[in-house]
Amino acid sequence: MRDLVLSDVQKSYGGTRALRGASLSARSGEVHGLVGENGAGKSTLVKILSGAVRADGGSVALDGRALRPRSPQEARRAGIGTVFQELSLIPDLSVAANLLYGIEPRVRAGRISTGALHAAARDALARFELPAGDVSRPVRELRLAERQVLEIVKTLLHEPQVLILDEATSALLPEQVAWLFALVRRFAAAGGCALFISHRLAEIESLCDRVTVFRAGADVGGGAIGELPEARLVELMLGRAVERIYPPKAPAARDAEVVCELRSFGAPPRLQPLDLKLRHGELVGVGGLDGQGQAELFGALFGTVPAAGSVLLGARELRCASPAAALDAGIALVPEDRAAEGLCLTLGVRDNISLGSLGGISRLGVVDRARERRLVAGAVGELQIKVADVRDPVGGLSGGNQQKVLLSRVLARSPRLLLLYDATRGVDVGTKTEIYRLMREQAAAGVAVLFYSSDAAELAALADRVLVLHDGVVRAQLSGEISEEEIVAAAVGGRRKEAHA
Repeated sequence: MRDLVLSDVQKSYGGTRALRGASLSARSGEVHGLVGENGAGKSTLVKILSGAVRADGGSVALDGRALRPRSPQEARRAGIGTVFQELSLIPDLSVAANLLYGIEPRVRAGRISTGALHAAARDALARFELPAGDVSRPVRELRLAERQVLEIVKTLLHEPQVLILDEATSALLPEQVAWLFALVRRFAAAGGCALFISHRLAEIESLCDRVTVFRAGADVGGGAIGELPEARLVELMLGRAVERIYPPKAPAARDAEVVCELRSFGAPPRLQPLDLKLRHGELVGVGGLDGQGQAELFGALFGTVPAAGSVLLGARELRCASPAAALDAGIALVPEDRAAEGLCLTLGVRDNISLGSLGGISRLGVVDRARERRLVAGAVGELQIKVADVRDPVGGLSGGNQQKVLLSRVLARSPRLLLLYDATRGVDVGTKTEIYRLMREQAAAGVAVLFYSSDAAELAALADRVLVLHDGVVRAQLSGEISEEEIVAAAVGGRRKEAHA
């Protein structure tokens, strides 16, 4: 038996109570879901189980024995394997070195054998039905989804008794999610205990046997999957019923003002030239399988990827050869990886929000603290960022609150073209609802909004128009009543469908 039982677990950070008597029981042989808003205490619970922090009170038991790991290494030896939401890979080390970190094959005098390391890495990837590729390649060159898969395999190689997956699917493609689900089911069938944390309730319903709901640091309900409909789970998570997650779509208006226009715009050879008009009041989504030119489109618009063609913002043609030039022109981007590309995790919430607006809150190179306080207080209130003190490091916040901080900084610049790359990845339903509201408000205010989402259901429900990219080409432009099935069909290379831009 590998039952995991937590009773009345408590944890505080200064004056903030992250866990206030949380309990959970996950059985051997089952996949147990854990859901809740960002900031509900899920990540703190994971850190306690994984030895990253110590609980202030309560008890944790595995197989009936007390579990009090004082470090991640001690937790791993006790049988706890964790795939963290923020990946633990070392960017400048190779795929092989990351995969076998701590269990490297060695020769005499404890030296690592590079040849044996690469061979062992290829064998490990084959064991999990994955192509080996170039295992000497630095991890920093991998896409986020590839890094997530590597983190999962790295954890499983230690053969844990308890497998904790903290938003492990948030960056994965549909076929990779299916691969992971098969692994987790086999793990549980062999007697393992799996704890699966996700904001995608459809995944919870598909994979898990039972579920526990956290809110404000405590468990507030749960039960067998099938006994708790999605609406009830959302109500437990938020403490209130939610009538509408997605805001109403904008009325079709082909004669609405064109806010931004792309003419023969592309980033050859990965993205072929395309034409697009972004109109006042509408949200335009970009879909398709990962790696089909979406990153190049957003990178070219923001000046990180060499571009061809022209961009007109209002009546002005832009030449954005760098992010600095793009920002000066009124273009703002929320990137794919907020931790690596968007935030300074060691700086406070205040500094992260004001960082993009220093020119507007400074005099003669000195920050006007009164202006900064007003800017930050407005942002924290508008997006309901949960933070005890705005000087606290942003790295200590939940993923959803980190995303709100990044959005606050971007919106503080009053952009004219807002680029959002998978902005709701790994955030809870309440935060998603707030982000959707902000997107619609920005579009209604005349900001051109272009967003990419890896979630076809989100694109169908939120976007007024959707461009589906396949192999660097716009495979379909969908509008009106958009279905998830249409998006998926176009994404896998179905027949091209055109709509007016």
